[in-house]
Amino acid sequence: MNTYLSYKLKVLSLIAIIFVVFIHANINIPDSTNFLYENSAFLQYFISQGITRTAVPMFFIISGYLYFISFDGTLNTYLIKTKKRIKSLVLPYFITSFSVFIFYYFTILFSKRIFNSPGRFLDQSLGEILDIIFIHPLPYQLWFLRDLIIFVFLSPFIYYLLKYLRFYFIVILLFLWLRILPFDFYIFSNEGILFFSLGGFLAFKKFFLIKKRKGKFYYFIICSWFLLLIIKSIYNINHGVENRISDVLLKISILYGIISVWSLYDIFMKKKEIPNKILLKLSYYSFFIYLIHEPILLGSLKMLSIIFIKKNELLTSFFYFFNAFITIILCIIIAKILQKYTPKLYSFIIGGR
Repeated sequence: MNTYLSYKLKVLSLIAIIFVVFIHANINIPDSTNFLYENSAFLQYFISQGITRTAVPMFFIISGYLYFISFDGTLNTYLIKTKKRIKSLVLPYFITSFSVFIFYYFTILFSKRIFNSPGRFLDQSLGEILDIIFIHPLPYQLWFLRDLIIFVFLSPFIYYLLKYLRFYFIVILLFLWLRILPFDFYIFSNEGILFFSLGGFLAFKKFFLIKKRKGKFYYFIICSWFLLLIIKSIYNINHGVENRISDVLLKISILYGIISVWSLYDIFMKKKEIPNKILLKLSYYSFFIYLIHEPILLGSLKMLSIIFIKKNELLTSFFYFFNAFITIILCIIIAKILQKYTPKLYSFIIGGR
């Protein structure tokens, strides 16, 4: 991996986490018939369920690529990598999940005593508490890390399937994701295993990702992606998402989107090798933003903004963007404070990155 690709992966990871924040920033006002709100809903849908849906697959591809680029299938390499991933994936997962659980527990305990509100959350059994902390965490974005942890433990099997089946293995996983073959893995997502394995496959083709994407073909893909997103958004708003056509449109748009985002970076970096210094600095906070943006920060901002939106639905689009960017800014401010006053704690939270 050369310097250009290394910088590219960092910047794309930052872009992907910004996309994730926008996915979660969507504001829904039930039963609204306001025309301007409907326009805002289309804009939000086009972004949060369109452009940004490339984020998670991109994260899996990057994670798979970085894992397999230096993996040779031996037990020693596997043990070394697993030890590193316990620090960089497992610890951040449990720290974030447990911290948010404790926050919710004491917040609800406090509100129950002050406002005499129901505290069903406090009546969880030990088994339910363990499930919330370890399997289905309150920061729901952690499902990505949960899948990634499983893939790390399964990496020798993935490695040999890629080595001997090669692209046929990716095709099988693609058919599962597209539901041409009706099968779910249940303990992890079909989407996750496909794109993590695709990252591994690209790691086998060491020089494929190093090349800059250029030419009319990629402009055509980018234009086709946006056209596809418009069609998908119009169709889904009119017909809903619980149907086969909607699912196919989503997944085709994701594939086009991955190629488009990857190519757009090369287009903007046509005459440069090193990206903007500000982007590079911000990219170091990508993982921390991912860990803490939901549900406390962004969730609280959305709750507050709905109070204003109910009085004036013209504000919906404003708060959609405002909440997302303020959340990102707050995450970076918190990270900088931790870096300055408790650098070891910050390093521990993000897994020593």
